[in-house]
Amino acid sequence: MNSNKLKNQKMKRIAVAILAISFFLAPSAVSFAGQNPAGSSYDSVDPFIGTDKGGNTFPGATLPFGMIQWSPDTAPDGWYSYDGKSIRGFSLTHLSGAGCPVYADVPILPWTSDVKENPAQQPKTYTLPFSHTDSAGNKLEEAHPGYYSIRFPSGIRVELTTTKRTGIGRFTFPEGVSKTLIFNAGGSAMVDDPKRTTDNDSVELLDQNTLVGTVHSGGFCYIPGDYTIYFVAKLKTPYASAGTWDDKSVTPNGTKASGHKAGAYVTFAPGTPSEVLLKVAVSFVSIDNAISNLAAEDPGWDFNDVREKARREWNERFDRVRVEGGTKDQRTMFYTGLYHMLIAPNIFSDVNGDYTGFDSKVRRLGGSAQYANYSDWDIYRGVVQLHAWLFPKESSDMMESLVRDAEQMGSLPRWPVANDVTEVMGGDSPTILLSSAYAFGARSFDAKSALAFSLKSAASTETGPHGYQERRFGDEYRTLGYVPSELDVISVSRTLEYANSDFAISQFAKELGDEQDSQRLLRSSQNWKNVFDPSIGWMHPRLRDGKFIDGFDLVKLLPYRYPGDTASQLGFEEGNTFQYTWMVPFDYAGLFRLMGGRDEAIKKLDPFFTELRAWGKPYFNVENEPDFVAPYAYDFAGAPWKTQQVMSRVVSQTFSTAPSGTPGNDDLGATSGVYVWGALGVFPAIPGLGGLTIGTPMFDRATIRLGNDATFDISRSGKGIYVHSASLDGKPYDSTWISLDQLKKSGSTLHFNMAETPNRNWATSPGSLPPSFGEDSTNH
Repeated sequence: MNSNKLKNQKMKRIAVAILAISFFLAPSAVSFAGQNPAGSSYDSVDPFIGTDKGGNTFPGATLPFGMIQWSPDTAPDGWYSYDGKSIRGFSLTHLSGAGCPVYADVPILPWTSDVKENPAQQPKTYTLPFSHTDSAGNKLEEAHPGYYSIRFPSGIRVELTTTKRTGIGRFTFPEGVSKTLIFNAGGSAMVDDPKRTTDNDSVELLDQNTLVGTVHSGGFCYIPGDYTIYFVAKLKTPYASAGTWDDKSVTPNGTKASGHKAGAYVTFAPGTPSEVLLKVAVSFVSIDNAISNLAAEDPGWDFNDVREKARREWNERFDRVRVEGGTKDQRTMFYTGLYHMLIAPNIFSDVNGDYTGFDSKVRRLGGSAQYANYSDWDIYRGVVQLHAWLFPKESSDMMESLVRDAEQMGSLPRWPVANDVTEVMGGDSPTILLSSAYAFGARSFDAKSALAFSLKSAASTETGPHGYQERRFGDEYRTLGYVPSELDVISVSRTLEYANSDFAISQFAKELGDEQDSQRLLRSSQNWKNVFDPSIGWMHPRLRDGKFIDGFDLVKLLPYRYPGDTASQLGFEEGNTFQYTWMVPFDYAGLFRLMGGRDEAIKKLDPFFTELRAWGKPYFNVENEPDFVAPYAYDFAGAPWKTQQVMSRVVSQTFSTAPSGTPGNDDLGATSGVYVWGALGVFPAIPGLGGLTIGTPMFDRATIRLGNDATFDISRSGKGIYVHSASLDGKPYDSTWISLDQLKKSGSTLHFNMAETPNRNWATSPGSLPPSFGEDSTNH
């Protein structure tokens, strides 16, 4: 052994010792400081975070805003649960983190025996038991952005990777077994229910290498709303035999099948290679377009090449936000959160520009793309702002897509899935998406039409598909100034949502020069006051005659929204008065005045954060969107050190790198956004306004490359979670609000000097507070 080798080994041992010491000396997650771990941002992502305990994310392969999400399902409802015991197939479409099942179209399952029992009638027969590790602790399952693989105890290995609209799978079978692939065209999460639609799913074997099909599904959250998706599957190796099934029977050697639960299977001849390559593509327009999508995006059979291109595309996205410092776990949670925020909305148009509109007509675009799947009630709190800030071109296309939807349907769709409205959640959230995207830099869409539809939503009483109304009880809201309790079990939360929308539209109108409508809607945004009861100091359901309802128990949180629904109080959707009262971030000054002043508001806020994941209790609930902004209320109250304290608890105590590490449904990246913004130390608190409230930065440095190619550099020095002082572009900065207009086009730097004890004087004067917009607010 030569001296150089001995020297190298000695250096390695020293390096390992240093790493070990640094690990044990690293500060806790609460301290927001540490060593920058090795590995790229891509390698930091763990798609298994959120796949357990209600996070409802999926671990499979997809690209940013991709049409296809090829991922395993452990349950008939199309979800993957980390503690699941078997996989029913690898389906082509998913919503990440949604609270209701939908999509999971065309589960594909490798199989090693004959298909005798009908999969439509015996679905449990056709599943594969799986485990995450083998008996020796070796990983059997692996997931990265754009790639997924698993090795089953039977010896079968599945690897998946994708382009925007296509996927390629590598199915490796053990030697000496039958090799079959099962295509369950009728196996969507919401099965093609004959009570909901008369359309049949269908599948057809075109030749010994090609299979195509049509799927009808929908019913998101078990309400009306349908879509049709088309798929093509191509095999590199021709199959030797095949069969089909319908709702009633299996047909060996069949080449066509239709029904509410139709499907097909193909079997390869003995002696064919153990590795089976399969390419798939989808379209919401036609089978021919699915075939064209496949030809355009993946004409070859190079699995590794597609995987590498997927890795590069994700890396380009992650490089928009480069962080330094922090612990390995903090980086993992941050980049996994960013990953989940970039999965949806999803591209809905084909490579030739075709898409199916809300009127079921096929249209063709040139130079832009159509998008679908907007969980608007969730993502308006923080996701849409990040999209617009970092990716204004794609965000503009997303907003233009909503405008097209409105043109075809007559009004803006709430919580649209594919090309149909679902009307999930109460409020008027699409208007906030449009105004907030515009405020954060997405300007390449028809903003005038977007404003016109937003103004229409604030005044319309029209009824659309499935009885849809953009603002239910809108007449009462406009005439009374609130939604009456006897008409609506979520009357208070709906009133607050409408007030937030009115404010966002008012800012949108102001930006576009419509001062009259801006002032009118700014006034109506004050309707939140009509459901605030000064006698109890909280929001309170109110009857049409103006009286607040009797029996409103603030201790037991009675009455419940529904009998036995202890998670929701009457008047509130998925929450209670303690959680919703803080949902007026555009006029916190007005709220605090009604509470008796800022000090009294702080007295209410302090016990509110006793718990951080509280359903059915008078405490903060990070698991649900209305509370996302509440920790930043302290900024508006002149106590920013309390925001810093609470947010450090939220990110360190409610998130983790475990599969259960996302607190509650991720809701298309909304909950992940709490962590991402919290780690950056800023938050887009006010809907429709281009600005950020300030919290506490986690990383030593975060360099954000904005859509205009300028950079925003957020850095910190010193230990601890508390901001003692700050500077913007080298000048002292004494405010917890930063307008995007303050950022230089050449790039800006926000630096924080941190400490382990709070500075109760920094950013506490009236002029240092974030703006409030109300008739009695002096800080605008």
